[in-house]
Amino acid sequence: MIRVTTNGTLYNYKSSFNQTANQLNSAMMKLMTGRNFDTYAANPAGATRAFQIHSSINATNAQYDNNQTVLSKFETAWSSIQGVLDGFDGLAADSRLSALSGLNDTNLSTLNTQGQLIRESAEGIIQSLNAKYGDDFMFAGADTQNAPFSITTGADGRSYVTYRGIQIDNADTLDDDYLVNGQPVYVNDDGSTMSNKEVLDMWNQEHQYVDIGLGFELDGNGVIPSTAFDSAISGLELTGYGLDGDGDPLNLVSTMLRLADVFEDYNEETGEWGAAGDREDAERLLKKMDASREAMGDQWVELDTQAKFLNNNKTQLEDTFDALNMELTGLEDVDTADAILELSWAQVCYNAALQVGANVIPQSLMDYMK
Repeated sequence: MIRVTTNGTLYNYKSSFNQTANQLNSAMMKLMTGRNFDTYAANPAGATRAFQIHSSINATNAQYDNNQTVLSKFETAWSSIQGVLDGFDGLAADSRLSALSGLNDTNLSTLNTQGQLIRESAEGIIQSLNAKYGDDFMFAGADTQNAPFSITTGADGRSYVTYRGIQIDNADTLDDDYLVNGQPVYVNDDGSTMSNKEVLDMWNQEHQYVDIGLGFELDGNGVIPSTAFDSAISGLELTGYGLDGDGDPLNLVSTMLRLADVFEDYNEETGEWGAAGDREDAERLLKKMDASREAMGDQWVELDTQAKFLNNNKTQLEDTFDALNMELTGLEDVDTADAILELSWAQVCYNAALQVGANVIPQSLMDYMK
């Protein structure tokens, strides 16, 4: 025979009542906050997955911001180069310059003026190549804090384009050691000082990798290129540098400056060519201007291709963000209808517990006196 004591009954009732009250409070809080759980202990598996999703969302947001910044940079660079090419095409289409292809006597009488026109256009292109996006120079490779291009006069009196201080097509200095304040800065594997040409080659290969959601990874050599986007835009690769087999510049602006030197050095009064070059040089440089323009046009198309890739990646990141948010909502957010039903049932149970308590708890003498 089992003896049920009053204290035992009261203890069991109190335990059941507290459990019912906690369930009611939990249902009320779930409906008010709209969350399935507020602590890790409430749902360890769900909380672990939610933490992972929050981490992924934060990473996706950072990658999206990086992608948007680089996309804007490339679109701005593309527009800047389009302006350069349009300006050059306008110059080439100018009736005075286009008539120079034959360099007849009528054209020779205006060569000095044409030289000035070409030089001004070349200087305008340099200004475009020194354009900035925000606080950074777009076409400076990895060194975005200093203007990459300028025009200087060499020891031979000719005009040269410089990139970060090096004359990019001066045959007399390309093979010289690269020195800053008389001291070598870069050395080859054998310990020898790098030449100006070697430094230009190195700068042309600079990278500035950005995590845009391609699976960013590192190895012993640094960033794995296939897992990141290279946001560096090399002005050298864009415009070309060095000399061709004829000793003429590969750079469009340099070719224009060389042609301007030839035209401006021509003596219109005596009809004599100067030390900068003769008719043959002028006609050759005119043809190479078009070739240099086409080469820059190819790089311009590549910028457009990269911008389109970034635009597609932006869409992919947006889709990823939406998918992660949907999964997170399913984990953390309650279904309102279910939450109301749960609260209603918890309220019924709580009321029932109160009613049971009124019947189970022994009455005192004061209750009888009433």
